[in-house]
Amino acid sequence: MSTAHPPNPTTPPGTTLTNPPPAPPAHGPREIKLVSHSPIFYWWPIWLLGYVMALITWAEGNRLAILPAQSEVRELASDDKDKAKFELVVQKPLTKSLAHAVAATADPTHPPAFKTRVSEKAWIAPVYCVVLLLTILITNVPLRGLWSFLVILMLIVLALIFTVFDVWEHLLGAIGNLHIYINMAGYLFIATTVLILWAVSVFVFDQRTYMIISPGQIRVCEHIGASIRNFDTTGLSFEKQRDDLFRHWILGFFSGDLVVRTSGAEKEEIRFPNVLWIGWRLEQVQEILRERATVVNP
Repeated sequence: MSTAHPPNPTTPPGTTLTNPPPAPPAHGPREIKLVSHSPIFYWWPIWLLGYVMALITWAEGNRLAILPAQSEVRELASDDKDKAKFELVVQKPLTKSLAHAVAATADPTHPPAFKTRVSEKAWIAPVYCVVLLLTILITNVPLRGLWSFLVILMLIVLALIFTVFDVWEHLLGAIGNLHIYINMAGYLFIATTVLILWAVSVFVFDQRTYMIISPGQIRVCEHIGASIRNFDTTGLSFEKQRDDLFRHWILGFFSGDLVVRTSGAEKEEIRFPNVLWIGWRLEQVQEILRERATVVNP
């Protein structure tokens, strides 16, 4: 229903004035919080792959025996084709694990002779070590554009070659059988430690380095414990730096590095690295910056 106003001298007789329609409600969030993550956010493959390797080792069920120096294993004749018999000749003193195994053999009710689980596959531990070292390297040495693509392509080709031709077995065997073995407890220890550090960093410390964008102003906290600074959005510009394909796309869930430049007498450049889903979040930021308050005169 419209409300009639008293006639205005400048308005022709017979004209009815109505109240202007209310402004349409704003869609989308009224403010957006952008969080700058530390490089440890990209370390999730270390703990995830560690648990996968531990699961594979547990599923295989192989055990590790530590033998004294100059031990010999001799195969004995067996009537059962499905079973093989071996004779183990060791020199005293026995290792603790081997003495435990001898006691377990004499007592059927004793716990399993060898408790340490380890995989016999030669490629599992080297692959895990390579992933761990490459993750640390790539997350601390930015490679943008073509260089990042070339590094990813080279890693894929090397991984295929090493897997198809069993390069790890031959390579480590050629340098004195220096095979790398990590038992299940080793994978669990590394994965759990990195997971705890990753969770504390991502969900606690990183949340204290943020930028909140609202219509008309932004609030910035660049460091943990630093004061919050306010900036006007007039003349504000946002720049998304070129992507590091390995770090931003593969490890970072389409994250990116953000540069904010202020205007005015004292121009300032604010750098916010490792912002998650940077493309989608920038669209929301642009929508908020375009928003203007609507003033209705009674």
